[in-house]
Amino acid sequence: MKKLKTKRFEYQILVNGKIIWRGLNAKEIFEKISKKYPKAEIGIKWVPKEGVLIADIQI
Repeated sequence: MKKLKTKRFEYQILVNGKIIWRGLNAKEIFEKISKKYPKAEIGIKWVPKEGVLIADIQI
């Protein structure tokens, strides 16, 4: 039986503070959105799914 792959994170692209896209291939989509909204403030967020632990360890 195959294991189901679950998404552990997703990217979100925001235009002027509003989420307009979610998924995994942010680089490709970001270029298209940048051309579509040349004067807008565009950002990318990396969002982990619930249950994903992000740790910062300094030794």
